[in-house]
Amino acid sequence: FDSRQHDKCYQLCPYSKSVVSDDSVIMRQESAERSGVEKLTMSERFFHERFSPLICGDEKSKFKPGAITFLILLISFAGWMISEATSLHPPSEPEQFFPQEHTYNKEQTTRLRDGWEGQEDAAYLKIVFMFGITTTDRDGYNWLFPEYNRGLVTYDLDFNIKNAESQRFYMETCDRIAVATCDARACKDSGTLVKPGTEVTCLIRSMLQFYRTYHNDTSASVIPEDKFDNVAFEFFTDDTKMHEGTLADRMAKYLQLLGRDELRYNFVAVEFRSSATAPMTNTLSHELYDLHEELADQLRHEAPAGMKSLFQTDTNVPGVGWTWMRVEDALIQNLITGFSICFPVAFVVLVFATGNVIIALFATTAIACIVAGVLGAARAFYGWDLGIAESISGVIVIGFSVDYTVHLGHMYREAASLPSREEKTRFALTYMGTTVLGGGFTTLSAGLILFLCTLMFFTKMAVLLVWTIMLSVVYSLFYFMSLCALVGPEGEFGSIPFAAIATNLALRLRKPGFQEAV
Repeated sequence: FDSRQHDKCYQLCPYSKSVVSDDSVIMRQESAERSGVEKLTMSERFFHERFSPLICGDEKSKFKPGAITFLILLISFAGWMISEATSLHPPSEPEQFFPQEHTYNKEQTTRLRDGWEGQEDAAYLKIVFMFGITTTDRDGYNWLFPEYNRGLVTYDLDFNIKNAESQRFYMETCDRIAVATCDARACKDSGTLVKPGTEVTCLIRSMLQFYRTYHNDTSASVIPEDKFDNVAFEFFTDDTKMHEGTLADRMAKYLQLLGRDELRYNFVAVEFRSSATAPMTNTLSHELYDLHEELADQLRHEAPAGMKSLFQTDTNVPGVGWTWMRVEDALIQNLITGFSICFPVAFVVLVFATGNVIIALFATTAIACIVAGVLGAARAFYGWDLGIAESISGVIVIGFSVDYTVHLGHMYREAASLPSREEKTRFALTYMGTTVLGGGFTTLSAGLILFLCTLMFFTKMAVLLVWTIMLSVVYSLFYFMSLCALVGPEGEFGSIPFAAIATNLALRLRKPGFQEAV
């Protein structure tokens, strides 16, 4: 056969034209390849001629030193970031929302230095021990619209503050609180539960003093039950009786501590200023909260019938106190919940997008490394704790990091006609590498704009967003593609037909001309 290919007479035969030599096939393939490369854009040619050989190695050799090196470096970095991320904890200092040099902080510091007392008491937690309320009925409450139907308070039907035993226990609670010690770190400057120089606001005791003074019963230890309503009415309405200042003074001090409707008294409270300032760190808040809960449990155990509905809470604005402590706890819990939902969902989406479970698994590990990298960088390079921005960004990162790996994974799967994993990887890098870099650049630009903001929440988000984009691009191009070049699936290995069918069906339903375009 070889000798006839060089025979001039044989070449003139019609049937000889149907026989093509191996050299001719190779020459035609090389010509087609050169023609295809010439049609590539500059960036595509960079990925085809420069970057893909770095990942896929020499075409004649299966050894890929570049891919192995990138995997070792990036896996090592991810391990370090994981160790840093696992050491994250709620903030050890109160979160700052303005830069230190901001006018807000400067003005507050100057006023306190000059002896301004307008906010002195407000800086300390205000705590109440409440009697008479059992729970809040949240039936019908919609957390999507919290301003509507917040719920109905359920009162303790056995509660009766007019009862002599209940009044004595209420005043005993006041005394116990007044002498209670505090070994929590938030109280270290005083050692007492109540702020030094302040008194426990004990309504029933003040009403008893009022009764003794204006009803000529100086030996009374409690307000008689049959006279309680009249004493309470006079205490809150008679402006001629100057007990503890004017009526306005009494109203401002005590009115919210006693609640009633047309039929009965529903609740009564003991109020005091804690020796701890607010806001506090999450750890200190939990220590102080547990101390108050311990005292409340002791009193509840000793309380007579009708007073066992005792509980303690703070009455500060939501940004401080127990409410803020619960918010920080919820942020951490929601971060964990977000991970438990987002990672499985991301894996399923990747399976449907790529049609291959192996590629989806590679992409999911890349996403995990990116998330660990962002949170670990916040701890390792900036010394941040798991605050608001970090908790929110931890879940947002997953969405950003999926984008790049799913593009490359889908393009790897599209190269079904190419036989080897090296060719598939080169194909994905050539035709999708530019898109990944372009998408990273535009999103990175959006993150950089946030550095112009004043609020530290947004500047933190800028840092975390920039880290997310940088790590997403690096791990998709170097980690994910290195995995594909080394152990990526070939042929139909790992493919899930129903995923590809479902994806194509969805595209057809979304775009009627999809089939024609394909």
